[in-house]
Amino acid sequence: MILAEYRRFLQTLANVGSQDLRKMANLVLEHWDDLLPLTTAQGQRVKKLVVLAQANWETISADIQLIPVQAAVTINAIRQLKSLRVGPFRGFSKPEYFDLTSSLVLIYGPNGTGKSSFCEALEYGLLGSVAEAESKRFREQSDYLKNAHTNTFSAPEISATDSQGQEVAVQANEAAYRFCFVEKNRIDSFSRIAAQTPAKQTELISTLFGLDSFNEFVRNFSAEIDDRYIDLIGVKEKALTLKRQSLAGSEQQRKTNIEELKKLDAEEIALVSQYREGITFAQMVMDLRGGNENAGRIKTIENELQQPLAIKSQLSSASVQTLQQSIGDDLTNFSAKKQALSEAGQQVSFKQLYEAIRQVQPSSPAHCPACKTSLQQVAINPYTHASDELEKLQHLAQLQQELQQLTSTISQSLSSLSQVLSTCIARFPLNNALSAYHVLSVSSANVGWWYSLHQSLDDGFTPWQHLETQVRQLEEADLAIEQAAQQLTIKQKELTKLREFDTNITQLQTRRITANAAITSANQTIANFETENAQLIADAAAEIAVVTKNKSIANAYARFVAKLNDYKTNLPSQLVADLGDKVVELYNAFNRNDLPSEKLASVRLPLSQNEHLKISFQTKSTRFFDALHILSEGHIRCIGLAILLAKNIKENCPVLIFDDPVNAIDDDHRDSIRRTLFEDVFFVGKQIILTCHGEEFFKDIQNLLPTGQASQLKSFTFLPRLEELHIRVDFNCAPRNYIISARNHLNNSEIRDALGKARQALESLTKSKLWSYVNKHGDGNLSLKFRSVNAPIELRNLTEQLKSKIAKPDFSDTNKSAVLTQIDTLLGMSGDSREWRYLNKGTHDEANRAEFDRQSVQQIVTTLEKLDAALG
Repeated sequence: MILAEYRRFLQTLANVGSQDLRKMANLVLEHWDDLLPLTTAQGQRVKKLVVLAQANWETISADIQLIPVQAAVTINAIRQLKSLRVGPFRGFSKPEYFDLTSSLVLIYGPNGTGKSSFCEALEYGLLGSVAEAESKRFREQSDYLKNAHTNTFSAPEISATDSQGQEVAVQANEAAYRFCFVEKNRIDSFSRIAAQTPAKQTELISTLFGLDSFNEFVRNFSAEIDDRYIDLIGVKEKALTLKRQSLAGSEQQRKTNIEELKKLDAEEIALVSQYREGITFAQMVMDLRGGNENAGRIKTIENELQQPLAIKSQLSSASVQTLQQSIGDDLTNFSAKKQALSEAGQQVSFKQLYEAIRQVQPSSPAHCPACKTSLQQVAINPYTHASDELEKLQHLAQLQQELQQLTSTISQSLSSLSQVLSTCIARFPLNNALSAYHVLSVSSANVGWWYSLHQSLDDGFTPWQHLETQVRQLEEADLAIEQAAQQLTIKQKELTKLREFDTNITQLQTRRITANAAITSANQTIANFETENAQLIADAAAEIAVVTKNKSIANAYARFVAKLNDYKTNLPSQLVADLGDKVVELYNAFNRNDLPSEKLASVRLPLSQNEHLKISFQTKSTRFFDALHILSEGHIRCIGLAILLAKNIKENCPVLIFDDPVNAIDDDHRDSIRRTLFEDVFFVGKQIILTCHGEEFFKDIQNLLPTGQASQLKSFTFLPRLEELHIRVDFNCAPRNYIISARNHLNNSEIRDALGKARQALESLTKSKLWSYVNKHGDGNLSLKFRSVNAPIELRNLTEQLKSKIAKPDFSDTNKSAVLTQIDTLLGMSGDSREWRYLNKGTHDEANRAEFDRQSVQQIVTTLEKLDAALG
């Protein structure tokens, strides 16, 4: 089934997509057996596919082989299956022949007796494969299908009757017959939809049609083939690309540094313009740094700044004149005060006497210092008298202090003058007239020395005049030194500025050297690349074809997987397209006894991801509900079965093969489903092959059918195995239809058994057919009398009441006379007759019982046959 679905997928690629896409699809088909068991685990499937693609890519065909359009022809050609020859096959260890020449084939057998082997034989014969073998991952179907005891396998042979009534051998055609099968396991899976996520619900539509294995097959394709599994770049090309990346770096380096040189040109021009207009950068460098015999401005100024300045004398004519004036004034003042002190000489003597008296007072405070007389005896206290007189002579002390200060000032001024004279002698050492007046100590610079400076010399000038002349010269020299110092400051600032220019020049030159070196290196790398990598370039060129093929494979694979997943995703909607109305009809038929509020108006199947199964009811047809929230598991099973049966009807399948509906259908719906299959018009003209392990279900089907139809059906009973290793089949099993059984017993003169079956036939007819007939065309409400709480319905009482309902004038069925005639005949027999008593109570074993009347039993059986025919 997986392969068949894949072939249908291929048909969607016949006229679309690239050639590479179709080649990939054909590659998978050609190596199907190798790829099918592989999964995505550790990249098993994609690794294998890469190996296959690389080995076969040039030879694989891009043409999709079309499947012959034969499905519809085959379906129309085959009217029903005629026979099955099977064995050795699964549980069949030897050949068996099944006659299937009936519109209804019923197979009964307990679990484990071989019914599934029978259905799998039909599946293999019609479809060419068995889905169970695929789901159990058998690599070879024959390993699953061969009989375990004989270890042999023979393909089942199926014959059929075509539309012309001729017997033909059936050729397996999965497309034509895949919807002939209703599988209980698929309905079980569908019923568990309530436990699945909404995303999973869509997949369950596929599961319902047996496509879960196909979905698994699709999921085991990785989304793409990446470089873990196939070389999409090329080893040599990758190495060459890495080298070209370094070459690209060299080219970028060259480009960047050419731009850098342009930038440097602009920056050099800007720097020159800041330095001096009208020269070049090289000229600026030469001017600053020099060259050949030119020392350069920086070096020149540095040399100039390194020359020491002369030390200033710090002398000035003004200061010397001020010093001369100060000394002259101080000497004049000194002479005047000294003269005044001489004139007060007597007073000075007394002052000294009085000061002496005060000085001795501490040593003789109580006696006169001169006579030692007690102060208490003297006329005048000498100490007091001395103090009083000293106060009177205080101006003399002031005069003496001033003379001392003048002496000190004159001494300092003369000392300063001597230093000036020494400076002049030091600065003018040769033939200096002042050298004779040079003093070696401060004490030598006295007043006499001062006056000697003003004596005329042989040259007609005084030493003081020479001093003044030399001071003026030194003052002029100090001024020159000050001007030189100012020039040095200016030169230092100029040197700082020039050094900044020099630093900028160094930076620009360094950058230019670096840029030129980088350009040279890049040019060399570029020039050498082709030579150094000639072999690698050749190898990469040779590798292009392989990589190109690998890329084609990888791209084709990615598109192929995307197409395959799209097909898988859209498959559920294709399978159930236009089935909604028929699903609703079948579902309501399965639930025919429900109220209108419980019957469906419409159903929306989950066709895409995250959709829910939606339904609406007849009483609220515009409001949709989530089916999983409000429907029981039994009703969900009904929807699943309705979908499968609707698909069987839509595809006009000639046969419906239903494996064990007892397991697939809950008890509440079995009767309605039986009626849907065998009473309603849905499956008229369609052959039904049904297996079941429920004997009651098997029996109920046969008694639901009209006797004429039941007599034409084929039934087989699969028996429990004893000591045999082969499936045991009863090909002549007794019919379970009561009327047919009654007739067979009567024909064999088994009167008692015939009457027993007649009693069961009458009970079945009245309860399941006649009462329904009355209810359909008239009033089915009856009033029944029971002998006790647990007493069964008396058939005669039930039959009489049903007769009275049918006999009413308002009973609407036109065929009621045929039914009423048979009931009259049946009830015309005395209720007290032995036969009717046993019809009422059943035929129990009693000793010494009188014999049943054969004619009466004959009449009962014949009447039941006619009544069944009238109701049918």
